[in-house]
Amino acid sequence: MDKLAIACIAKNEGKYIKEWIEYHKLVGVDKIYLYDNDSTDDMKCIIKPYSDSGYVKYHRIHGKQKQYLAYNKALFSYRFQSEFIAFIDCDEFLVPVENQNNLYEIIERLLKNPSRGGVAINWCMYGSSGFQSRPKGLVIENFLYRGKLDGRGNACVKSVVNPRKVLFFHHAHYPIYFPTFYAVNEFGEKTRGWKNEHYNWTHLRLNHYFTKSKEEWIERRSLGKADCKGNRPIEQFYEHDNNDVYDDIMLKYAETLKINGKIDTE
Repeated sequence: MDKLAIACIAKNEGKYIKEWIEYHKLVGVDKIYLYDNDSTDDMKCIIKPYSDSGYVKYHRIHGKQKQYLAYNKALFSYRFQSEFIAFIDCDEFLVPVENQNNLYEIIERLLKNPSRGGVAINWCMYGSSGFQSRPKGLVIENFLYRGKLDGRGNACVKSVVNPRKVLFFHHAHYPIYFPTFYAVNEFGEKTRGWKNEHYNWTHLRLNHYFTKSKEEWIERRSLGKADCKGNRPIEQFYEHDNNDVYDDIMLKYAETLKINGKIDTE
């Protein structure tokens, strides 16, 4: 059984997917269950070495608004193959703040209580860092300005779960647990729903590169949303383009990825 896996739905993430995969390998993720939602770019080709090795379990999923379907397929297919599964997107990076190289140990400690079914990890929302167009290099080395701790969106969570304690997903941010099981935040306190107000990014956080550059946001708008109808309006870029705090927590990982020759930064 794998210790820690990620389940995600992805569309046209070819420009970013290798960095995202290599980063999560670095922090201790053992497997990725990737559901390709009708991509038209070169993402499948880029991840082929990972799917050939078995690190990425690649699936196709067709149609619009398929996030819940992808999450539940992963949950039902792999609930006995992974101890824990994180259900996140490809613009979200799981960050083990407390133990910089072992995400699993933090999750395991928080879920040691048998009544706990999952960990609700708060977003840490990053802005454009002033970039109008896509810069060369890695996402995690270019976008170094985020919103304030209590900034817009940071109370939202995504879930890392014990899949054997989850009934199903009906929301992108949290599942329905079997009776008697519940989720906790980074401090081990019980949480409910998509929002957790008590966080300090002490142990865990989920870096969310929601906007990237303005050019990339405009390109992303055309893809639509994975969980509901409609495209993202340009107003959302300005609402979430918060660059209040310089935060270089990810630079150490960027340097490691480049030194190891894992990522072409051109």
